[in-house]
Amino acid sequence: MRTWTRLFPAIAVVLGFAALEGCGGGKKPERPDPAIAALTHYRMAQSLLSNGRIPEAIAEVERATMLAPANAEIENFHGQALLLGGRYLQAEAAFRKALQDDPYLTDVHNNMGALYHRMGKKAEAEEHFRAALADPSYATPEKVHLNLGMLYASEGREDEAIRELRAAVEIDSKYYRAHYELAMRLDAVGKLEEAAREYEVAAPDYKMVGEYHYRLGFAYLRLGNKASAREHLLRVLEVAPGSENSARADELLKLVR
Repeated sequence: MRTWTRLFPAIAVVLGFAALEGCGGGKKPERPDPAIAALTHYRMAQSLLSNGRIPEAIAEVERATMLAPANAEIENFHGQALLLGGRYLQAEAAFRKALQDDPYLTDVHNNMGALYHRMGKKAEAEEHFRAALADPSYATPEKVHLNLGMLYASEGREDEAIRELRAAVEIDSKYYRAHYELAMRLDAVGKLEEAAREYEVAAPDYKMVGEYHYRLGFAYLRLGNKASAREHLLRVLEVAPGSENSARADELLKLVR
């Protein structure tokens, strides 16, 4: 019994020290770094947006902007997410904030051009696209040439649209979207042989798109190449059954069977 009597006070003392440490006697936990937390939310927003989860991406990037209110890159992405979400006025405000924080962030001009094009403010869109192209250090000018080409096409300025789209594919020969847009513009002005070639170049990104095969098949039909026309029109039925393009392709197939 004496042994146990001696042990209990010792145990009580040890427990007492443990209790004191738990009550703040130890080191206080460090507060998270706002910059690191902002980057985490930003990267999560990028991942969400790439998966088409736009509302969630907007919510996540807004958490990042609260933690890093003067980060132009994050604000620029905020604007992009809002643009894709159809919240145009908020996107405009975000882009303006990004330019305020960093007037040399050229990507904002390209994004504002895309925004104003959607809003029908075509003169303002062209102004921002031109501002982006004026920066020789901008990493992806081919994207601006594509956007400018599509803007001109929407205004019926086909020659200027083709010029800009040619510039895009000259910068990046594997920019398949630009090849496809160029093909459509060439098709629209009756340059069918060149249009067919450009459609073919765009195949890696569009081989599962019904409209692509319909356009190419129709171009080949007008060129008198019935075998190639039939190949692509049948492909429409495979990749887009039940669609409007499928119905139109079925009608054209009657001409090549």
